Amino acid sequence: MTENALNTYRRTLTTLDEGETAWWYLGTGIVTVPGHPPIIVNHVETVMIYGAQTLDDTSYRVPWWEIGVFRDAITGEISSNWTNPLTGRTVEAARKFEEGPSGFSLRADGSGGIAIFDAVQAFARLESAEVTLRDLGDRVCITQTERKVRAFPSGEGIPELTEQTGSAAHTVLEWTASKADLATSSPSVPATGMYRLDIATPPWLGFQDFESRFSIHGIMHKAAMHEPLNPRGWAELQQLFPEYFEAGEIRPRWA
Repeated sequence: MTENALNTYRRTLTTLDEGETAWWYLGTGIVTVPGHPPIIVNHVETVMIYGAQTLDDTSYRVPWWEIGVFRDAITGEISSNWTNPLTGRTVEAARKFEEGPSGFSLRADGSGGIAIFDAVQAFARLESAEVTLRDLGDRVCITQTERKVRAFPSGEGIPELTEQTGSAAHTVLEWTASKADLATSSPSVPATGMYRLDIATPPWLGFQDFESRFSIHGIMHKAAMHEPLNPRGWAELQQLFPEYFEAGEIRPRWA
């Protein structure tokens, strides 16, 4: 890498300034049951806000906060119910959720890499996290792998984390940025990527009589706080979470 890994991470995910950036996460929820094709459950549409707070010369903190909706896989509208194709039963579906404020800190690990520490997440308990950077032609690729125990949204939102609501989850976030953009003096550079979450099938989906696993596969894209990357999603998030929009921007409440 032509600059230190921590700066590359910070400029691609957030900014060298003490500011905030928005990432749109657009994915599809899928249940896999042995002997059957993958079952699409819903489409997931979220906006995550990442902050940037310098701690010292070799570390900084990333507070984050997220709001999201689940869309019906057939109509594209915000979900109200879902019919399990293997049982024929219709259930109340997860509709929207809010997660945060949460956060984690990063520091140079002394060998040219990055270490994550002091991670706190609402409705989850982080067990391990790893960040790797590698060259990808004329781009740089950053991969963040997390293992945690977490609760997952239901029709009532996200429940508090308990032994009954929590399950092991594996998350991979991967984003890339242009080396040409990184060669400029800009404190924040464009980035785009993809993600995957693997977790136990949420109970409300009604697969208790089947061996199954739930996952979300999607894309992620960095945007300005005032940029409605998905205008329809922006409008509906504003309707559902009006308290988090102000003067044409998303405005998280960190307190």
